[in-house]
Amino acid sequence: MTEAELRPQTTSLVVKLGVDLVAAGAASLMASPFVTILDRAIIENASGKRHLGFAIQTLLGKFVRNPVAFFQRREFALVYGLYAATYASANTIETLCDAAETPSAMPKFVTTTAVNVSLCVYKDREFARMFGVVKPHSFPLVSLGLFAMRDSMTVGATFLTPPEIAQFIESTGCSKGTSGMLAQVLFPSLIQFASTPLHLLSLDLYNHPSAAATARTTFIKSKYWETVAARVSRIVPAFGLGSIGNKYMRDEMRATLHSHGV
Repeated sequence: MTEAELRPQTTSLVVKLGVDLVAAGAASLMASPFVTILDRAIIENASGKRHLGFAIQTLLGKFVRNPVAFFQRREFALVYGLYAATYASANTIETLCDAAETPSAMPKFVTTTAVNVSLCVYKDREFARMFGVVKPHSFPLVSLGLFAMRDSMTVGATFLTPPEIAQFIESTGCSKGTSGMLAQVLFPSLIQFASTPLHLLSLDLYNHPSAAATARTTFIKSKYWETVAARVSRIVPAFGLGSIGNKYMRDEMRATLHSHGV
């Protein structure tokens, strides 16, 4: 293929990658404020700094009263960067695989998992240091490992949602497309019931490094249900507004490009 023949294909690929990044950034902007509020409230509740409900109410009030100041805070930047990078990696891998005419499922799964898990572990480590009641100190490797296990379970649930869940939802009268989207939110939500103890144990190892096993068990039991509720709630913006919004905006912009011959 000559250089003249390659140039339009290269231009088209660059434009499509640009669309991927714009969609990822916009979707993250929609999801990140709510995830930031919930994640900070969960951390503060686990450390004993503020009760969960009061923390959510206070942080939400600050966001509504002064969103510009909220967007300038470091915790928002951490969450925004996490989801923008996650959506961008999924989008760009799919585009590059399409251009190379190779299957994208496995590269997309591996890359997105690596990006999401590593950045989410980093974000939660920083949140624990920023919003805990103890003086910031080195994070236990076990805690980082527990965070990674927790996030691997959630990401895996997103990509490996059993088709039976979508089929069940479809049997209630929903369309196939709607059933698939609901299943992708429902299954990761159910996984939170299993992954929340890992989250709480990780935080407790950081906040109370010398606590006895019985004290840790009591702590996890006391915070379990409210933390599950909060972590399920964050699935809606992260995987609903974020993932579905990212796909919708990407598809719409790609369709517009296609209509203009790009």
